[in-house]
Amino acid sequence: MKTQRKNTIWSIINYIVMIISGLIIPRAILSHYGSEMNGLVHSITQFLSYSVLLEMGIGAVIPSALYFPLSKKDDNKISAVFSSGYKVYRKIALICVFYIAVLGFLFPKISGISVSALFVLVLGLGTVFQYLIGEPERLLLISDQKGYVFYGIKTVAIALKTVLQVIFIKIGYSLVIVVLIEVFLHICQIAFVFIYARTHYKIDRKVKYEKEPIAQKWNGVAQHIAFFVLENTDIVLLTLFTSFREVSVYSVYFLVISGVRRMLIAVNNSIQPALGNLWAKNDREELRKFFDKYERWIHISAVVAFSVMGILIVPFIEAYTEGVTDVNYIRPIFATLLVTAYGFQSLRDPYDKLILASGHFKQTQINYIIAASLNLGISLAAVNFFGLEGVALGTMAAMLYQMIYMMVYDSKVLLKRSMWIIVKRLVIDALILILIIFVSRLLFFRAEELFKLIFNFLKLL
Repeated sequence: MKTQRKNTIWSIINYIVMIISGLIIPRAILSHYGSEMNGLVHSITQFLSYSVLLEMGIGAVIPSALYFPLSKKDDNKISAVFSSGYKVYRKIALICVFYIAVLGFLFPKISGISVSALFVLVLGLGTVFQYLIGEPERLLLISDQKGYVFYGIKTVAIALKTVLQVIFIKIGYSLVIVVLIEVFLHICQIAFVFIYARTHYKIDRKVKYEKEPIAQKWNGVAQHIAFFVLENTDIVLLTLFTSFREVSVYSVYFLVISGVRRMLIAVNNSIQPALGNLWAKNDREELRKFFDKYERWIHISAVVAFSVMGILIVPFIEAYTEGVTDVNYIRPIFATLLVTAYGFQSLRDPYDKLILASGHFKQTQINYIIAASLNLGISLAAVNFFGLEGVALGTMAAMLYQMIYMMVYDSKVLLKRSMWIIVKRLVIDALILILIIFVSRLLFFRAEELFKLIFNFLKLL
């Protein structure tokens, strides 16, 4: 429990620093380079993220294959799983190089805007290095409940990145140089994780094995593709069917939502290895007790966080984008849909983590396929008519479906408990939401004025 607490604390610290950085850097880019360049960076980043598809779900399957040998301290089995995963990631890195080169050539034609191929290549460097030397080591640390090492290194890298980028933006360097700072520090972070894993684990990367050590090596494909579609459809469709200014609007709202999401993800990521450990030990009664506390905490935290955010996000954006007049950032309907969508996703997270920890990839893949189809289908049908609101509607429908499916599957199959527990959780969630809305109606103050005072004060520092 002490290790789990350390993982949770460092994970939360890491995400707090990420939230602060996520608020500072986009605002600086908006002020100095404009909404179009801010949207351009987010669009290229999203297209680069398509390289994640090359993983074919291996990143989700490796931890489930490591939980048992780690619990038994079986170095030979750990080495076999690690070696098998390492071979896959080396191939991914090579294909990724080709993909980034092609994207650098094609992106100006796809987007209709003149952008240097060098800019795309610089943004993609970190991705190549991550697959080349860093990803298997990261998965090993987190699976062994040593995520605090990774999060500590990452926190320092993000803090340094934020300070240096702000300085270089203020001095007046080009956006390529500003982005290069982030890429360089990301590579340094990967290198430190690699060195730590090499130093602290007895891993034989040339170990011989007859039987594939990762039993469900390709069973996470459906989950992986569906997760990618859910996380990346919106900005890609907005890039293709609207403008970079609309992408900028989406990214600004999403940075607020992702800030809250990251805090909850910090807890979820630190809990998954503990769930995997309990599942590997086949201690179902202890698993049910542990999951009940975890589930209750996430439900209350998510409902409170997203209810408050739903009330305050538009006033916050109004203050955050004050002085930026090249596009309208005040979009209350879009804000409501997007906040609701990611609220559903946050309520879904505990059930998703249990599915991953138990290795039930093949059994649940239909859920991921349907969710991805809902998101892509509704978003494609609605984006031309409703723009931002259309893609947010597709995301919300997919998240709602997935939340309900996972709640039912985990309760019936993995935990073997009464469905009334889920009904009770949802009723309590609804009561908390109603209470927060009621209290907010009694408070008469202009939130945007408070946010403006805060931002103006920060500018003086």
